[in-house]
Amino acid sequence: MMKESVNIIGAGPAGLTAAIVLAKSGFRARVYEMSSDVGHRLNGDFQGLENWSSKKDITELFKDIGIETNFLCVPYYGGTIYAPEMKPAVIKSERPIFYLVKRGTMPGTLDMGLKEQALSLGVEILFNHRLDKFDGKAIVGTGPKGADAVAVGITFNTSMEDQAVVVLDDGIAPKGYSYLLVNQGYGTMVTVLYREFRRENEYFERMLNFFKANMDMDINNGKRFGCYGNFFLRDTQIHHDKLYTGESAGFQDCLWGFGMRYAILSGYLAARSFIDGSTYDTLWKRDLKPMLETSLINRFLFERIGHAGYRYLTKRFAQGSPCGFLRRHYNYSFFKHLLLPFAKRRYESRVKDRNCNHENCTCVWCRCGEKACP
Repeated sequence: MMKESVNIIGAGPAGLTAAIVLAKSGFRARVYEMSSDVGHRLNGDFQGLENWSSKKDITELFKDIGIETNFLCVPYYGGTIYAPEMKPAVIKSERPIFYLVKRGTMPGTLDMGLKEQALSLGVEILFNHRLDKFDGKAIVGTGPKGADAVAVGITFNTSMEDQAVVVLDDGIAPKGYSYLLVNQGYGTMVTVLYREFRRENEYFERMLNFFKANMDMDINNGKRFGCYGNFFLRDTQIHHDKLYTGESAGFQDCLWGFGMRYAILSGYLAARSFIDGSTYDTLWKRDLKPMLETSLINRFLFERIGHAGYRYLTKRFAQGSPCGFLRRHYNYSFFKHLLLPFAKRRYESRVKDRNCNHENCTCVWCRCGEKACP
């Protein structure tokens, strides 16, 4: 028997995950997407599904919440890290550090895979439908509203071997990092900036020159792209019967921007709140809030360590279990959380509320006076 209908705004990973979970529980899910297809903000670039913040492998999490891996999802057990004034360090792990996925509108991407799963379950996706106002209950997954980090990169064909390379250097990616991912003759090279966004082209060229100088590489059919990410903290993610998920809720890794796991999990939790009648705020605060707060503390610390700190991190990653080291620093720690008030005071998201400030708001994009962290 078909249960109530649930409206979902945004066909990103969070929105589509919510639709899939709801459909499997007998709900009628309707997704509104302002673009002509899923993955419209992405460019066929490789990204990493982090696999260190939990002891549970991300593929096991997918199985638990009912998501199939009908998309490129390749485990990477190591790679190479460059830090200033030291030799490159080789990282090896017994378990996958991350899973490589492709994003965008082409076949084999995470976005297209989730869309195919949703459609196969009878989910209705209405493309080219931008909803600025919506009255009633809904799950909102409209993506980032501001740029707290900017990624500038290039996708390309290559004869290079499959590999993962990370560079920690403020001269190439100020307070961020650069990376190179290659899989089956296709590559992605990106510099992620947390400062100096207006110099993005300069830092892109520096990254490109660095990789060319340090690696034997060929780049064919290169395509430039840019994207951005968003992080903020709020006390509630329920606003006038709308449940906010993914980056529309600020759910992002503030340290390095690994947000797909958070987006997918938040979509699942929003769906569970409809299925079980549980409170969404209770669910995300239990499963996501400790890691979100820790990531803000990590960002606070990372911006203060400089090149000497990057060298220390690189050495630690090369010793023992990199996943274990990262897991300890991505999850709640009593002593680390003593720094949370300081981290909140120093952090300011670039999201600014532009809201109507009336009592019975139906606006999807505003928060009616709710203030972002701090």
